[in-house]
Formats: sequence, C-alpha cells, structure tokens
Amino acid sequence: MRRVRLLPRLTAVAVALLCGVALAAGCSAEAPKRLTAPGSFARDVDLTGQTYVVGSKEFDEQLLLCRMTIALLQSAGANVVDRCDTQGSDTVRSALTTGAIDMYWEYTGTAWRIYLRQEGQLTDPDELFTAVRDADAANGVTWLRQTPFDDTYAIGVQAANADRLGVRTISDLARLARSGSPDATMCIDQEFTGREDGLVGLLRTYGFQFPPGALTTTGLDDIYPAVAAVRPCTFGEVFATDGRLNAMRINTLTDDMGYFLPYHAALTVRSDVLARNPRLALLSERLAPMLTEPVMRELNARVSVGKRSPDEVARTFLREQGLTG
Repeated sequence: MRRVRLLPRLTAVAVALLCGVALAAGCSAEAPKRLTAPGSFARDVDLTGQTYVVGSKEFDEQLLLCRMTIALLQSAGANVVDRCDTQGSDTVRSALTTGAIDMYWEYTGTAWRIYLRQEGQLTDPDELFTAVRDADAANGVTWLRQTPFDDTYAIGVQAANADRLGVRTISDLARLARSGSPDATMCIDQEFTGREDGLVGLLRTYGFQFPPGALTTTGLDDIYPAVAAVRPCTFGEVFATDGRLNAMRINTLTDDMGYFLPYHAALTVRSDVLARNPRLALLSERLAPMLTEPVMRELNARVSVGKRSPDEVARTFLREQGLTG
C-alpha cells in the first residue's frame, strides 16, 4: 500500500488561510503561466520577473533569430518586448547603442566595416570575431558566441545561365561586364549600393563597372525571383544562407579575390544588461552551435519557400531541439 504523507493539522490550516488571503487579494494560487513552455534552457536559467527588449532587422533570417531569442527568454520566465522587423541595419544598431533595445543578432562583417569602420581584410572567422568583440566592448556592446553559419554577401545567377555564360567566379562576371555583354545585368537593393562592404568596394576590388542601365535597384525579396526568371537581371545580390537559393536553382559565384568578409551571426547585448544577469549568455551558448549553414538554409526556406511564419518555424525548431517545451 502506497504511503501518503499528510501535513500536520496546524500547517494545513495555515496554508489554507494563506491561500484564502491570496485569492481575496486577486492573486492566483498557481504560478503565472509562461508564454513559452520551459525546456532545457529554462532548467539552467531563471529570468523570472525580468524584462528584455529584443530587436532585429527585417529579413527572414533576422526574424527567425529574433523569434528564437524571444521564445527562449519567455521559457525562462522573462517578459519580452518585441522589436523584431526594424527596417535597416543602422536603425537596429542605433537602437542597441542608445538603449532602445537590449539585444539583437548582428553579423561580424557588418560590424567590422559599417559600425567600427575598419579597413583590415580579416578572412579568418575566429580572428574577425575576436577583433569585433574586443573593439565593440568600448561601445558598451558584448558579443556572445557566434554561429557556425556564415551569411555572407554573394552574387547569384540561375544555374543554367552560369553554364551558358561560363561564369563561376566574380572575376568571370567582371570579364563579362567589360566585354559589354547584354547579360551583364544585376539586381541589388538600396542598402547594398551605399554600404562600405557593398557594391562600390566590390567594383573597385574586381576592377570593373556595369554598363549604363545594367543595374536595377529593387527590394531584397524581389531579387531572387528576378534572377531565377532572368528578368530584369541575370545576376543579383544574394545571401549565402537564403533558403530560396536551392529552391530556385540559383548558384553563387566564388569570391575568388576574397572581397566579402565572413558574416557569422552572434547575439549582441548591451554590456550593462548582461552584467545584471551574466547567465543570460547561456542563451547564445546553447543556441548558436546548432545554427549551421545547412540548418539555417532549411529554416529560412520554411519561411521564404514554405510560407510559414518566422515565429512558427522558430518555435518548432526550439521544441525539436529540446530547448523549449
């Protein structure tokens, strides 16, 4: 027969009285339900009662990273203010450094060129991460563990056109443009035209210009179908982990002169925020190693090709990995 341990009478009465007082005051007898069920992350990190403001840029990958971060924080008991889907890299970075947000995922190459304004061409991912982390500490920004995936800029071309034109590298594209070929057309977004690590530096490094009228400025999401359809451009600015590359049979050209820096993602947190709870760093320690290039491409594809919401994809992935319940 199973033994049942009973509370002493006095203790039971005291508990009943306390519960009655709590209910009379409008309190719940149960702990507040968490917006995300706890998993392995919440077993080691308790953020109950804390509030964090999480931001991101506007494209699919950033939205996924932002939603993952929100779900993990919620699973550990934190309240979260959602600032995902902010337009423009400079806007999100400024929000972090001015205290409008507490954290967001940034890319090492972007920080090195754009925010820290460094000219050095660091091609080793770990060396670049260390340089960025150390330099940004002076700005009150802490870089947590970087991901294995590298979402570097790339030049995309439909696979059949790459074969037809014999273009495999960016040097091949430069040769094609210098020849005056009508196929030397390229779609880019507005930000790429003005970035230090964008179009101007690319053309300077490879020593060529596109013919007049050969560049089309459009939205990022419009570039992939434009390249796949070869209308209005044969080539386009793409990102190495975008899920549409495989689905639309778009190849990326080899950056044979090493122009594009590594762009590994890492959660950047205001240093004063992290100082208040250093265990917050475990979020990145647990999540970042899981985000390899194949994994990130697949997750991005579920959004861009499968038309699932970033929030659904992010939460499903976290549950699959046991990070949340």
